[in-house]
Formats: sequence, structure tokens, C-alpha cells
Amino acid sequence: MKKTFKIMTPCYFAPISHWKEIISGNILWELNLNFNKQTLRNRTYIYGPNKKLSLSIPVKHSNNYFTLENAFIENDFKWQKDHWKSIQSAYKSSPFFEFYEDGLKNLYFKNYNKLSVFNIECTKLVYQWLDIETKLNFTKSFKEKYSNNIDLRDMAEKNFEDKFIGKEYIQVFSEKYGFKNNLSILDLIFNQGPNSISYLK
Repeated sequence: MKKTFKIMTPCYFAPISHWKEIISGNILWELNLNFNKQTLRNRTYIYGPNKKLSLSIPVKHSNNYFTLENAFIENDFKWQKDHWKSIQSAYKSSPFFEFYEDGLKNLYFKNYNKLSVFNIECTKLVYQWLDIETKLNFTKSFKEKYSNNIDLRDMAEKNFEDKFIGKEYIQVFSEKYGFKNNLSILDLIFNQGPNSISYLK
């Protein structure tokens, strides 16, 4: 029997709704779709000290279309330093941050040129934290439609209406500002630790 895949775009520490899909299926990662601005490919959302905070990786743009595979990071900006500081500020008092801090810090203190490589490293790190063994499979070329697989590539797009409503859990600032739904997987892991995998199932 032929294996069914979910076709997904590797995102920057993707939201919880993505990870519910990731852990429940065989994923074929799409690297050959055209890169679009202001999407989850280079953007993630965390719970800052008083609001939902967007972290965006700067990408070099040209007049031509290019794929995620060919998206290059604009490293003239100190984005890694800024993102690391924002994550520390948001989650240093969370119950499990110290258990995952070293692995995450290594990611932000290593240089990356290609966005796809960085996103895959983010994904591999989360797999490791969730104690999930997996083989990474990637598309070899662009296909507009997949007849025998589940196409979830739209989940990464700017205009995708994500209707996922997660069960509430205690967040660092939720007592003061309320629960923020479907943030980056980082929010769940730093607040729930090993219980994150049960939350996602």
C-alpha cells in the first residue's frame, strides 16, 4: 500500500496547529513553491511581555520569483541577536525554558545563509525536544496538485484562515493578559515541557 504524505512548508518555529498535523502524519516538506512575503516561512509569533509579538527573519528580495529553496537571509541585520533577546525576555521565567535553552541558543549563534536550512534546523530541534524520530522527506520539484496526498501548503500563507482553537494552558503572561491561541510551538514547549506531545495528540 502506497504511503500517504502531508505536503507542508517548513516554517520558522511553526505554530501549534502545524505541529498537530506534523506529529500525526508522514510529512513531505515543500521547498519548491514560490516564496511569498509576510508568511510563516520567515515569521513566527510568541507571547511577549504584554502582547503577541511577531519575529521576522529578513530575506533578500529580487525582481524575480524565487522558491523557498532559493530564499537567502539578509544577514546585514542582527536579526538572530534580536530574536534571541525577545525569546529570552518572553520565556526566561517559563517552567521549562532552562531545559531547552542551550539547544535553542546554539541555533541563534550559528550563521545561516538559506532560510530553508534554518527552518529545517528549527524543525529538527522541535522533533528532538518532542522525542519524535523521523526521516525528513523533501519535494524534488514543484507540483501544483497532489492527487494521492494531503496538501497543507496553504497553512503557511499570509491569507490562510487558521481555525484551530487550542485547549488553554498556563502561559507566562496569561494571568495578566489572557490566553493567546496558536502561537509558535516554542510557547507550548517552554510552558508545557514534556506534556507538549500529549497536548498535540
